[in-house]
Amino acid sequence: MNSSLWKFFTSLRLTVVCLGLSILLVFVGTVAQADEGLYQAQERYFKQWFVWAPTLFGHQLPVLLPGGYLLGTVLLANLIAAHIKRFNWSWRKFGINLTHLGIIVLLVGQLLTDMLAKESHLRLVEGESRSYTESHREHELAVMSDTDANQEEVASIPEALVARKGEISRPQWPFVLRVKEYQVNGEVLETADVLQTAGRLTSALATVESQYATPEGLVAQAERAVQTAGRGEVWRKALAAIGQPSSGDLVELAKKIAAQPELAARLQEELKTRFQTEMLAGFRQQPGATSYVAVQHLLKLPVTPETVPASSTQGVGQKAFARPVAETKEMDRNNTPYAVVEVVESGKSLGTWLVSPWLVGPQEITVAGKKWRVAFRSERTYLPFSVKLLTTTHEVYRGTDIPKNFQSRVRISNPAKGETREADIYMNNPLRYAGLTFFQYQMGKEERDANVGNSTLQVVRNPSWLTPYLGCVIVSLGMAFQFLFHLVGFLSKRRVA
Repeated sequence: MNSSLWKFFTSLRLTVVCLGLSILLVFVGTVAQADEGLYQAQERYFKQWFVWAPTLFGHQLPVLLPGGYLLGTVLLANLIAAHIKRFNWSWRKFGINLTHLGIIVLLVGQLLTDMLAKESHLRLVEGESRSYTESHREHELAVMSDTDANQEEVASIPEALVARKGEISRPQWPFVLRVKEYQVNGEVLETADVLQTAGRLTSALATVESQYATPEGLVAQAERAVQTAGRGEVWRKALAAIGQPSSGDLVELAKKIAAQPELAARLQEELKTRFQTEMLAGFRQQPGATSYVAVQHLLKLPVTPETVPASSTQGVGQKAFARPVAETKEMDRNNTPYAVVEVVESGKSLGTWLVSPWLVGPQEITVAGKKWRVAFRSERTYLPFSVKLLTTTHEVYRGTDIPKNFQSRVRISNPAKGETREADIYMNNPLRYAGLTFFQYQMGKEERDANVGNSTLQVVRNPSWLTPYLGCVIVSLGMAFQFLFHLVGFLSKRRVA
C-alpha cells in the first residue's frame, strides 16, 4: 500500500477531523428536525454517505457535508489501520487489543444494522391469517392477475418509479401503464360526501343569517353571548368595529342598539360576517370534505354535482377525487400518496384509474378479455409461512389507561417444513422465527364488533442482530482481563516487597 495513504489512514489528525465533522453533523441533523421531521432527518443526515444542501433554521445551505455512513466508515478504517500499525502482541496489552476489537465489532454491527435491517408490521384480527408484512412508510403499485384458482401473480412497482410519471410495462402485460399524476401525500374525497358536507355548511351559514335577520334577534343573541366567552368576544369586537362601546352589559347594549334601526342594521351585518368567518375558519381546519367545502366557499366557487371534479374516467375515481395535502414530517404520521394511471392497450387508451392507499381493496381492469387488479398500497414482503392470530389479551392497570399486559397468541404454519407451532408474544417477550423478530406493537378492538380483538406486530429483519451483543462481550472481556492483569501484577509486587 502507498506509504502516504497508509500514513493518512493511521494518523490521529484523521480521527480528530472525523470526530469534529461528526459533532457538526449531529448538530445540523438535530436542528434540521424542526423543519424536516425526525424520521426524514435520520434518513437524510445519518443514513446517507453525503448530505447536500442541509437545512439550518429554515434555510437550505448550498454546501456538501459527509453523511453518517461516510464518517462511520472512515472512523472504522482509521481505527483498524491504527490498531494494525501499533499492534504489539504481549499479555500486558492483550486486554487493550481485545477492547479495541470489541469496539470495531460494535461499529461494524451498527453500520450493518442501519444498512440491512428492515422493519415492517403485521396487523391481524382474531382468527385471521396472513403470509406477508407491510412497510410503515414505503408504498408500491401492485398489478395482480390470477394464474389459477389458488394462486395470484403480483407485479410490484416501487413508489419511486411511480413518482417519475413515466410509462411502466412488463413482458407479461398486454398493456402499458402511464402515470398521469402523482402526489407524495393526499386525500381521497367521495363526491357524495362533499355534496352532503356542502349542504350542511350552507344550512349552518343560513342559520347564522336568520339569527341576526331582525333587530329583535339582537337581544336574544346577546343573552346567548353572555353565557359563552367566545361569543362574547366576537360581540365586543363587532361593537368596537361600528364605533360603539364594547365594555359593559352586552344585553343592555343590545337593547339600546335594537331601538336604533340604522345602527342595529350595521351591527347585524358585522355580527353575521364575523360569525360566518369564524365558522368557515373552523371548517377549514378540519380534514377531508369539510376543509375542501370551506375553501371553495371562501373562493366563492359553487359546490354542485357538476362542479365537483372526478379524478379518473374509470373505477372509484369516477365518484371521487384526490387532492394533494402538505407532506407530513412527523414521526408518528405517514404520508398517503395517490396516483392517476392510464391503461393503454396497443396504443389505445382504455381510461384512467385513481389509485391510493385511501381506497379499500384493488380495482378491476379488463384487458383482452382477462381481468387484472391494480392497487396503490403499503409495500408488502411475502413470507414462506403464515401467521394466524388466535387470541388477544388486553389488560390495563385498574382505573387507568396504562398498559399492564398486551399479549397475542399466534400460530405459525410453515408448509415447506411441515411445521406448525403456537407462541405467545407480549411486551419484552418477542417471537423469533426464520430470521424475523415479532414484537407486540399495538392492540385494540374492531370497530364493527367490540368482542373481536386485533393486534399489530412489529416485524424486524436484522441479519446483524448478534453483533452488538458480541461486541459488548468482547469489550467486557478485554476490560476485565486488563484490570485483572494489572491487579495480579500489583499484588505480586506487593507480596515480594
